[in-house]
Amino acid sequence: MRARPRGARVRHEAGGDRLGWLIAACVLATAVLAALVAALPGRGSAGQAHRPLLRVLPLGDSITWGEGSPTRSSYRADLWDLVAGQSRYAIRFVGSQVSGKLPEPRNEGHPGYTIGQVRARVDRWTAAARPDVVLLHIGINDLHRHVDPAHAPQRLAGLVDRIYADRPGVRVVLMGLIPTTPGLTAQAEAYNRGAAALQRTERARGRSFWYVAPPALTRAQMADRLHPDDAGYARIARAFFPALTAAATAR
Repeated sequence: MRARPRGARVRHEAGGDRLGWLIAACVLATAVLAALVAALPGRGSAGQAHRPLLRVLPLGDSITWGEGSPTRSSYRADLWDLVAGQSRYAIRFVGSQVSGKLPEPRNEGHPGYTIGQVRARVDRWTAAARPDVVLLHIGINDLHRHVDPAHAPQRLAGLVDRIYADRPGVRVVLMGLIPTTPGLTAQAEAYNRGAAALQRTERARGRSFWYVAPPALTRAQMADRLHPDDAGYARIARAFFPALTAAATAR
């Protein structure tokens, strides 16, 4: 057998060393890339993947849907950004409606709906959405259309009861009606007193419930008589945020 020249053997061994280093470098680079990908935010959540992810159902009428905002984003876009700026939890908006320019545009805002109309359909909405938290804002159409406004708080209480019956253990965050709505200030004040009283009633029943006092929007923050503009929606988001955080982190 013909002997291999010594210089060829040295070159072969040196090439083997370089190949070994190249393989090791590739393995290390792959591991680093995998770690970076794992750290990226998951789609549909406002934050890092390690945060608890909550299904949040924005429920209501045209204000929830986003009427008055050029993008139809309602308070939801600003609230999404506020949630993204903290590290305790993440959210996914759920619902059968889609409106607004935000990563998760789903909601259950139905323009023109009264409390009774929401109550008639809420069973199937909650069954489909399976929310952990419900953000509820409803009632202005009852007052605006004179649909027995004196008993609107009682209808609201019935709707809240239905939500808990459909989804035991759900956390409900209820915001009252904008108190500066032109022509409806007295009615909104009476409604909000009844809505605020629900917090004591619902918590006495062992339910997770938060009432949020609505911001007194100025005329400059209203797109029309009933609907906020984007500046008004931003104030609503800031009012919702602490209660949503309390609901999201409650034990």
